[in-house]
Amino acid sequence: MRIVTQAMMNRIFEITDKIPLSREAIQVPLGLTGDGSVRKLGFKIEIVLPDSDNLDPFFNTLQEKIKSIL
Repeated sequence: MRIVTQAMMNRIFEITDKIPLSREAIQVPLGLTGDGSVRKLGFKIEIVLPDSDNLDPFFNTLQEKIKSIL
């Protein structure tokens, strides 16, 4: 099982800080899973990173995905 690294979290924060979205409102499971996902869980946004060697495509669309559920 691959897990989220600090570098990956930093990329997420770079994107969510621009929205702006409080870091307290973000939930990121430690395991990388499937194609990844973004969904609203009550007052939080869950960001599941995909189990992929290249996360750039996911990060490139992350801001749009978050904005679409806010």
